[in-house]
Amino acid sequence: MPPATVLPADTWRIDFGRPSQIKAALLIVGFVATFWTQLAFIPPLGSLVHAWLYESDWSHGPLIPLFSAYLVYACWDQLRRCPIRLPWVGLPIMVLGLGVYAWSLSGTLQFGYARPLSMMITLLGMIILLCGLRAMYYLWLPWLYLFFAIPLPQRIYFALTDPLRRAAAEVATAVMGLFPGVHIERVGSVIEYVYRGQSGQLGVVDACSGMRSTITLCAIGVAVAFMAERPLWQRLVLVAACIPIATFCNFIRVSVTSYLYIFVDPKYASGQYHAMFGMAVMLLAFGVFSGLAWLLGHLVVEDDAAGDDARGPAKA
Repeated sequence: MPPATVLPADTWRIDFGRPSQIKAALLIVGFVATFWTQLAFIPPLGSLVHAWLYESDWSHGPLIPLFSAYLVYACWDQLRRCPIRLPWVGLPIMVLGLGVYAWSLSGTLQFGYARPLSMMITLLGMIILLCGLRAMYYLWLPWLYLFFAIPLPQRIYFALTDPLRRAAAEVATAVMGLFPGVHIERVGSVIEYVYRGQSGQLGVVDACSGMRSTITLCAIGVAVAFMAERPLWQRLVLVAACIPIATFCNFIRVSVTSYLYIFVDPKYASGQYHAMFGMAVMLLAFGVFSGLAWLLGHLVVEDDAAGDDARGPAKA
C-alpha cells in the first residue's frame, strides 16, 4: 500500500464542510453589505447595476460574472486538489481594499473608479483567504475577467472614444469619396457632404465610436481563448486580435451607415435600423473572431498526433 501524501503543517486542502460554508457565507454577506452601493439590485440601484441596465456600452455587464463562474467551473477539479497555502496573505489585501473604499467614501479621494477598484481588491483578498495563495494560479483569470463589467472612468473612456470616433469618420469619408457626384470632408468626428445640390452633416456619435463593440468583443475573446484547451501562443494571438477586429468591423459599420444616410434614406442611419445594424456588425466581428480561432486551431499539426502516427499502432 503506497504511503499517504503528507502535506506541510501549514497547508490543507479546500473542503466543503460546515465550518468552511459558514466562513464563506459570512464573508460573502459582509462583502455584499459593504459594497451595497455598487451591487444593489433593489431601487435605488447600485452604481454597477445602474450602468448595466441604463448605459448601452455596459449592457453586457450581467453576463460577465456568469462567464467568470464558468472559468472557475472549467478548472474546478484542479482547484479542489490544490492545497491551501498562505491564506493569511488575503487578510492584508482585504484591509487594503476596505481602506481604499473608506477613503473614497470620505470624499478626500477624488477618483470615481476607486470604489469599484477597492471592491475588486477586497474580493481578491477574500478569495485568497478562503482558498489560499496557491489557488490564484487557477483563479487569477476569473478574477481579472470581472473588470470587463466595471465601467471605465469618464476621462479615460472619453480619451479612448474620441480618437476612435475621429478614425471612423476619417475612414468613412475616404470610402464615400470614392463614389461619384459627392463632395465630402471630415471636420473632427463630423462628416460634411454635398450631394446633388443638397448638403448635410453626419456625426459619428459615441455609440458608433466602437468602444461598445471593442469592450464586448474583448470580453468574448478572452472567454473563447481560455475556455478551450489551446496552446499559449494561440491564446495570446486571439486576445491581441480582439481590438483590431472590433475596430475594423466598426469602420465597416460607420461606412455603411454613411452610405445609407447619403445615398438611400437618412432613416436607416438612426433609430431601430441603426441599432439593428449595430447588432449585425457585432455578429460580424464575432464571426471573424471565431474564424480566426478555427484557423489557429487547424494551422499547426500537434506534435503528439504526429508522434503517435510515427510510432504506429499500440501493442496489446
